[in-house]
Amino acid sequence: MARPNCSLTPALRRGLIALILAASFIISTTFLLAGAWLVLPFAGIELFLLFLALRAIDRQASDYESIHLDDDSLVVSTRHSAASCSRRFQTAWARVTLEPGDSREPLVCIRSHGHSAHVGRLLTPDQRRQLFSDLSSRLARPH
Repeated sequence: MARPNCSLTPALRRGLIALILAASFIISTTFLLAGAWLVLPFAGIELFLLFLALRAIDRQASDYESIHLDDDSLVVSTRHSAASCSRRFQTAWARVTLEPGDSREPLVCIRSHGHSAHVGRLLTPDQRRQLFSDLSSRLARPH
């Protein structure tokens, strides 16, 4: 199971938003009382953009890639953004390769009977090579 490394938990994210909202409200109110009312729209825009950025982080935090291997099947489950996918491969027919993906580093590709699944987007290049090596050796064992 691979998940993105998220240092901010949902509770910490809510606390951060509340802290920034309170600080922005205090500063904006101070400037409003001093007669600089134009600070309010810019503070609102700033908070809206911060909300959008943290919402994008929330969506990426739920991404995952999972591989389950047993004697006769290999199940690959992925979730990227809102798209979820699960593929089942028979271990006797599944083949593993390294193929170029969206990034410069190759992704691990599992193929069988015209279906394929790419995994490794959430791994470092060294971890991808290790995954490729482990899967190749496990799928190549005699049955």
